[in-house]
Order: sequence, then C-alpha cells, then structure tokens
Amino acid sequence: MNVKINDTAIELPAGATLAEALQLRDIKTQGIAVAVNNQVVAKGCYESHTLQEGDSVIIIKAFYGG
Repeated sequence: MNVKINDTAIELPAGATLAEALQLRDIKTQGIAVAVNNQVVAKGCYESHTLQEGDSVIIIKAFYGG
C-alpha cells in the first residue's frame, strides 16, 4: 500500500502499523509528534495504529534554541 510520510511516498505492506512505518524509515520516536490525516496519534498507540492506503503521515520534530 502507498502512504506519504512528510510528503514522501513510501510503499508498505498491507496492514502495516504506524510503528512499522517509522521503523522502516529509521525514524526514532523520541522527541517527535505524529499525525495521520491531520489527527495526532498518541505515542502509546503507534504499535496499534494501522495505516490505510493513501494515508498522510506528518512527523514534527521538537527542537529548541534561540
């Protein structure tokens, strides 16, 4: 199935979870927030959140500085 992560199309097996997609892209979950189709997904739900064909995943990385 095809999904987008930060506007980059990727191919995932059917039934893939958000956690699997992040792992496939080598994205560490510390210090990030994730939304699927503009809905924030709680970090504790990454393993159970199943992605669907055409989903749009947005990853926001927290940073600080001045």
